[in-house]
Amino acid sequence: MLCTDCQSGYHAPYDRFERLAANPEAPSYLMRCRQCGALWNESSGMPELLTRTHARWLYPEARI
Repeated sequence: MLCTDCQSGYHAPYDRFERLAANPEAPSYLMRCRQCGALWNESSGMPELLTRTHARWLYPEARI
């Protein structure tokens, strides 16, 4: 279940996120909310909320 902050999107305070993995070719980062565990794909575009399956596909080296 998403926390109140993640329900409204990927926004400040950003210290609630931890970086789990990076894809330097994209560049993009797999971020996890410390409050609810939601996974986000942070890139040059709009951040995207990911399912665990999609996160594993984009970041196979990440420990999810």
